Amino acid sequence: MDLRRTPPVPPAAPPPAVTAFLPVPAACLPAPTPEQLALYAWALAEAQEAARPALPERDLLAVWN
Repeated sequence: MDLRRTPPVPPAAPPPAVTAFLPVPAACLPAPTPEQLALYAWALAEAQEAARPALPERDLLAVWN
């Protein structure tokens, strides 16, 4: 038994079939609940805060480099 061999690479998963997806009009989707809207607003605010540049990156003193 040769322990130096690497295990074989598993085959790649096949791509999804075109028939696996069904277009659904937005009018058929249920309206979001107030809790979902609040959660979305909170997550958006958190993401915007995380995307803000850090203090050293903001160039608060407007120094030319």
